[in-house]
Amino acid sequence: MHDLTTVPGRTLDAVGGGSLATGDIGSATAVGGGYLAPVTGPPLTAGGKPEVLYVGAGFCPYCAALRWPLIVSLSRFGSFSGLTSDRSAVTAGSGQREPYPATPTWTFYGSSYASRYLAFTPVEMSSSVPDRATGGYTPLQSPSALQQATLARYDAGNAIPFIDIGNRYVEISVLIPYGPQDLANKTWSQITAAVRDPSSALGREIDASANYITAAICTLTGNKPVSACTQEIRLLQPRLR
Repeated sequence: MHDLTTVPGRTLDAVGGGSLATGDIGSATAVGGGYLAPVTGPPLTAGGKPEVLYVGAGFCPYCAALRWPLIVSLSRFGSFSGLTSDRSAVTAGSGQREPYPATPTWTFYGSSYASRYLAFTPVEMSSSVPDRATGGYTPLQSPSALQQATLARYDAGNAIPFIDIGNRYVEISVLIPYGPQDLANKTWSQITAAVRDPSSALGREIDASANYITAAICTLTGNKPVSACTQEIRLLQPRLR
């Protein structure tokens, strides 16, 4: 875990924006590697700080993939405690097999995050443990009314994973810049080693994703701290508009 939360800035700067492509969310242009979309709304804050809201679930392989760059990015602004390794689901309580089963990841459930610059609010709605009573998965957390309204405003399909960066940018599941298939048959140590290696194809995908998230967060923090909002990160910000 320590190696994932302490990826050297020089490694991330070497990757920059990588080769992530742009895309569309309906009629809105997705920028920042094709998975961040600019939005408008009242500032999203918590405790007087800009807030990053994450909504996901343990069973979801796309959430599994997204947590890697999200952890790398957020670790540049603060520190996590209580993160534990996890895998996406293999089968639901109904017995239906999930795509990209057992994708290696982490869970935000039971973790905490501290930062001088921003607040991070994760909502893991369910685990990867099948619930035969419902045919789904064991429930964990429910979005608050405000969080649900935010999700509905920008993500009418209630797709996960969902990230709202201060009501300035959102990331919706269908536009993640790389897929859980890229993590198949890899261990946590192998993925972490790739993230710390700017010559690794997988590492470049994850790091570029993290860099765009970082660039978006830096627009909320006034480009602070400088250790996170480096020149290479600031060069990505025009691509977010």
